[in-house]
Amino acid sequence: MRHHLPFLVLMGALATAHAAPPPGTPEPDGTADKAFREAAAGLPGTPRRLFDTADPVRLKRHADAADAAFEPSATPETPLGRALRVSVLRRTDPAWKVQVSTPPSLGPVKKGDVLYVTFRARCVRSAAETGGGLLFVTLQQVRTYDSLGSLHAAPGKDWAVFHLRAVAERDYPEQGLELVLHLGKVEQTVELAALFAANLGPGVDPRALPFTRVRYAGQEPDAAWRAQALARIQSVRTGELTVQVLDAAGAPASNATVRLRMTRHAYQFGTFIESELLHETDNGRRYRQTVTELFNRVTCPLYWSDWGWEHPENRLTYIALARWAKVNGFHTRGHCLVWPGWRWLPKEAAALQDKPEELRALVDRHLREVVTTLAPIRFDTYDVINEPRVNHDLMAVLGPQEAARWFKLVRELDPHPMLGINEFAIVSGGGETLAEQELYMRQIRDLLASGAPLGVIGVQCHMGENLTPPQRVIEILDRLATLRLPIHATEFDIATDDEETQGDYMRDFLIAFFSHPATESLTQWGFWEGRHWIPRAALFAKDWRVKPNGRAYLDLVKGAWWTDETRVTDRQGSCRVRGFLGDYEVTVTLPGGAAFTRAARLERANRPLTLRP
Repeated sequence: MRHHLPFLVLMGALATAHAAPPPGTPEPDGTADKAFREAAAGLPGTPRRLFDTADPVRLKRHADAADAAFEPSATPETPLGRALRVSVLRRTDPAWKVQVSTPPSLGPVKKGDVLYVTFRARCVRSAAETGGGLLFVTLQQVRTYDSLGSLHAAPGKDWAVFHLRAVAERDYPEQGLELVLHLGKVEQTVELAALFAANLGPGVDPRALPFTRVRYAGQEPDAAWRAQALARIQSVRTGELTVQVLDAAGAPASNATVRLRMTRHAYQFGTFIESELLHETDNGRRYRQTVTELFNRVTCPLYWSDWGWEHPENRLTYIALARWAKVNGFHTRGHCLVWPGWRWLPKEAAALQDKPEELRALVDRHLREVVTTLAPIRFDTYDVINEPRVNHDLMAVLGPQEAARWFKLVRELDPHPMLGINEFAIVSGGGETLAEQELYMRQIRDLLASGAPLGVIGVQCHMGENLTPPQRVIEILDRLATLRLPIHATEFDIATDDEETQGDYMRDFLIAFFSHPATESLTQWGFWEGRHWIPRAALFAKDWRVKPNGRAYLDLVKGAWWTDETRVTDRQGSCRVRGFLGDYEVTVTLPGGAAFTRAARLERANRPLTLRP
């Protein structure tokens, strides 16, 4: 799980080119304050300037001279009559190697304050396949780069207006925030103008503010990829069942009514579960009901940290959630046994980084404790290791083969569950994650070559506003499928204020992922705004209103992909039904009115099902 966007501290080491004017430099015509007042007119709350300049030419610029050039540009369409032109001379990896940013925030920001940023941009030249510009904008904390809000802007040749909204989840001191634009994603020339940033104060509904519409390739209703994927779903996710009905005497019963009602899908549609589930409150009961009605798989938290497993109360919560899942018959995933970065580990582990043998013993002791304690739950899957691309501090101390040894130890302790690896930024990020994919696949091959009993590939699928086109999702899955292991979407959500597109993308991601034969599970990383790590990504609002993405989920998983069919037998007492793979309740009503019910399972290859009273 990602708790914030990973902005690396290396950003501070970038060389500064074309330095901005000193802070005291007057703005042209002295119009900045007037421009702010005019732009703030009509906005709710009490708008206060968030940053020191509304003039893009005054933005701080960071890049190597070989990577980018910066210059003013005249533009009569904007309030100050000029824009900042950024020419990216060559693509940089990462994109933040070419960036512009504001000075630090003018005053303190309090928890609950609503922050609003808008700017204009156009792309004069681009080497991107789309022909437009590509820039990532983030409102973030100075020095730690934790993001309060972000957007992926894709300006065209004409001036376009972009908006960013955020709610402060805690207090920030004066000079604690900055707005940063990353531009190195592609060779391009982009102009930026009319930057406006305000703190509107508390009590403002951010949904009432303007926002940038989000679009993605393949969103159109008649997209060819979707028709192909839906056809593939019928091929790989459904089966045909012949039902033979006999009467009490054993003779074929013609004209009998046969109803096949699905009770459990073979595909595993899941969610991460929170402690809310254990509460005897209205929301707790609604939470449990929703989990039971919408999902057949749950991910239970098992974080090894001072605030997780090492915290006595939280440990008991983890165990209680796992037991609830077991009692209620869910497929279960334990997340996660080892998150091997110091920031996620107990302080006791970090204190042993110069004592490798003691550190190794500590990790082994933890694995034995957790897996032995939870063995009665019979987890279906464990995430043995989480996010090793960024979090590899333990391996740096204990050696590159250590992760394989953890897999072997867990298998020795509990032979039942499949053992998984989990990683982010494989399917997300617009799908432009080739380097991340290559490294992940290499790590998986190395584990397998070392004898690790790795059984499942986990891809997180946290989607920002740079939505990966569904066809690209399918292509990435094709690539991962060459490893010949099942693929799980372990942590899916869509973080955007554009609820219309959020609903469209929920529909299309479900279709793309479900259609791929190498996948067998798709888990939402929460579903209710009241307990979601990214509230705007939830399927249900805090008052349990079904959002468009929730409606898309229901329409497919509990609608189009949920079989409830009725047939009438022929003269031979037979009928055929095609349905989605899974468990069924079959109810037969004979012509005389007598009825009986049997359980059945619909699989890819089915023998005829013979039923009699």
